[in-house]
Amino acid sequence: MREVSMHSTAGRCFSNRTALACFGLLLFVMGCGYAEYEQRLGETRKYYAYLDRIEQSLAPKPKWTDPQKILELRVPRQFVPIPPAPLIKKDDGTYEQPSIDPRQPDYLNLNFPELIGAWDSVFKVAKGNGVTEDHKGYIYALSNYWELGGERATDAGEFVSRLETYLTDTLQIPAAPQPKDRQPEIYPKTSPAYQVQLSYDHFSFPGKNINDTNYTFEVYSRKSGSVIGVLVLVLPEGIDTQQKINERIPMMLESFTVTPNPPTQASDKNSPAQGNPVQTAPGF
Repeated sequence: MREVSMHSTAGRCFSNRTALACFGLLLFVMGCGYAEYEQRLGETRKYYAYLDRIEQSLAPKPKWTDPQKILELRVPRQFVPIPPAPLIKKDDGTYEQPSIDPRQPDYLNLNFPELIGAWDSVFKVAKGNGVTEDHKGYIYALSNYWELGGERATDAGEFVSRLETYLTDTLQIPAAPQPKDRQPEIYPKTSPAYQVQLSYDHFSFPGKNINDTNYTFEVYSRKSGSVIGVLVLVLPEGIDTQQKINERIPMMLESFTVTPNPPTQASDKNSPAQGNPVQTAPGF
């Protein structure tokens, strides 16, 4: 009768245990790999869902920009641009700005300084008891760009504070919050952020009555080098939530870019080559 060596039995047991351990390790590694794959796939789905929300919410590409590419952005989808009036050619061959700019507000005695672009839209506004009315909303794009190359170069960096003072005096409403209580706002606010986050200064003027409807003036500004870009939103209070404006404004802010390059000495904002005339508020 053949005897079984204790050493061979132990060896087989060791081999079996090793094989089981390796198999278990393989299953563990495969499980970790699958879990990582599922996580990455989930993040990819979230990213493309984010891009789809952007496309569904904002004006179609390409971004709007002025001829000098001072500012670029995509406004909420319901807004349409207000075209500027053309420059006026004088007898000496030079050009001047028109006395009336259709982009400036016609609902208040207000002229936005260094106005570069404007948009409007009609919103359904709740008036109580299930009643809604149509009221317009507006977006205005401003910049200190041309001030940097002109007579206001020394205080062009104070553009936003001067704008705040001008709006406070014109609207007769104090800005909120007060400067000491303001904190920078970052967009996108989501985590993870799928693009470079932008920092904004933000203040507002709520409760301005225009044609028996309260409006809020929201002012968002950001810097790129010495160039400041500003977006002023003038929206009626009580906009129907189905119009999704509160969802779309942050997406617009994510898209807002400001050139870091100030104008050259040869630049002239009243040249027809510069395209849209830039309006400056009297006394600003």
